[in-house]
Amino acid sequence: MIVLVVALAPLVLGFVLIALIARYSPNVPRHAAPRPGQIADDRPAITPEEFEDIVKELMGALGLEIVFSSAGTGGVLELICRDPRPLTGGRLLVHASPVVGAGQVDAAEVLGFADSVRGDMGALKGIFIAAAGFTDEAHAAVRSTPAQIELVDSQKLVELVREHLPDRADLLESYRSFSGEGRRHARANRASGDDDQEDEPDPPPGKQPPAE
Repeated sequence: MIVLVVALAPLVLGFVLIALIARYSPNVPRHAAPRPGQIADDRPAITPEEFEDIVKELMGALGLEIVFSSAGTGGVLELICRDPRPLTGGRLLVHASPVVGAGQVDAAEVLGFADSVRGDMGALKGIFIAAAGFTDEAHAAVRSTPAQIELVDSQKLVELVREHLPDRADLLESYRSFSGEGRRHARANRASGDDDQEDEPDPPPGKQPPAE
């Protein structure tokens, strides 16, 4: 009897700890807090077909060849692209989601994608495109993973489309959540009182900034 109690005690204690953590740990918000004076976005949601077309056209404009494409529930797009450049080229995995109703992408989803990229021995990097944006924890998580992952939120996607597909930019910005304003780092700068500097977006895959 004593042996049975000793064996079960750690198991019971573990369940109790899990219940306490679930009950009292703070929830990480997945919806960005509205800015002062921000009005409701009444633009229509982008259709899965339009989102897929824009993402695929952007990959082509960036010099990438799409070798595999799969569209899932809600218009979530999985692409395998190839950078044909000699020496520096390779395969890229792209996960693109137009879904905004579920809130921002969290760290668990980003790390899950990073594991997929790491598991593909031939993958050069991964690109995670999310119209809903990413939580601060997701940005921190991508910096901690050894896989090379680039996060592209709706604002950065608009910037890339304006640069490489200018004829499609106005159409993209006519849809909900897509705007060239209000980048996450800009909100952080305003919160810290630093309004003079704003981070430049990362150069798109296959493109290098001009030399000084």
